[in-house]
Amino acid sequence: MKKNLCFVFSLCFFIQFLVAQNPNENTAAFGTQVMVPRDVFIGDSGQIQYSFRTPIDFFSFADPSMIKDEVLSLNLSSSDFLENPDDCLVTKSVLVRNGVNYNLYITIIPWKTGTIKFKEFSLEKFCHGQNSGRENVDFRIQLAPVTILSLVEKLEVKNLKSPQAPLLLPNTNYFLWIAGFLVAGFFSLSCIVLIRLPHILKKLKFLREQFELYRNAKRTKKKISMLLKKKIDDKDFCEKWQLAMREYLEFRFAVSFCSVPGKKVGAKIFDILNGLAGEKVCEAIESLSCFFVRTDYIRFASGSIDSKLLPLETHQALFVENEKKSMVAETYKIIDLLEKGECNKNFV
Repeated sequence: MKKNLCFVFSLCFFIQFLVAQNPNENTAAFGTQVMVPRDVFIGDSGQIQYSFRTPIDFFSFADPSMIKDEVLSLNLSSSDFLENPDDCLVTKSVLVRNGVNYNLYITIIPWKTGTIKFKEFSLEKFCHGQNSGRENVDFRIQLAPVTILSLVEKLEVKNLKSPQAPLLLPNTNYFLWIAGFLVAGFFSLSCIVLIRLPHILKKLKFLREQFELYRNAKRTKKKISMLLKKKIDDKDFCEKWQLAMREYLEFRFAVSFCSVPGKKVGAKIFDILNGLAGEKVCEAIESLSCFFVRTDYIRFASGSIDSKLLPLETHQALFVENEKKSMVAETYKIIDLLEKGECNKNFV
């Protein structure tokens, strides 16, 4: 058993030694280095990945603001580890920790082809932020040189191609796509409109008629409301009230009411509705008929014998106190019922 264990440990040590001595893996003094991607061309973005193991806690040297989710941001610039700082630009450098395993990621953009060489640098130096009370640890890293390839040499292109004019003006594609969508949308909308044109015209006609009916009702209410503000006698009030209501009914039912006697106005409306009105609408029509009879009595019975009969509240050809206000309020309700009641569904 002991012999087997010794053999396994010896084999592991031998394999590790072979890996460390393999030049193709770019193994440095303290770890292993790879380039991602393997082939980097001038102007491309590449990343140097350097992995190593050490019990040193580099994160304890850094300011907490530099650490996020086991990732330490380093203030590493080209002049800090490049023999020639003009060879490439360092865009990002971070140190990632996983126990005693560390991964150093340096993202660069090379500006020249050929070999880029690095100088040895102290990693602990770049882990310091504003925290300077830590004991310095001289942990030095030597990165292996990397080779930047030439795209011209790889493609074996020796002659420049003749210049060509651009196929499209800058940003023309966006305008073409937008124009295409607009044309397609307009064509689709036109087809829908043509297919549904009869229905649309019918709907527009219905909405226009509804709006005209609404204006007619509102105009009539305004006329009747003005009668209360005018200083006119009861006879004139009744004449103007009947005129306003006859005009309203004529527009509402598209039938002339100018020659219909007041006591037959209700019957005329019932004939138009042909028995299709609801209970509330029927009550409103009966109330309207009573108002026409009452206003006819005040108009034509002034000074007659009937107007002298008792009780005066019933027979006199004058409005009693607050009767006009009550009549105007009831007229509003009658108009609303005629506009919103069952008859509105069948005769608009």
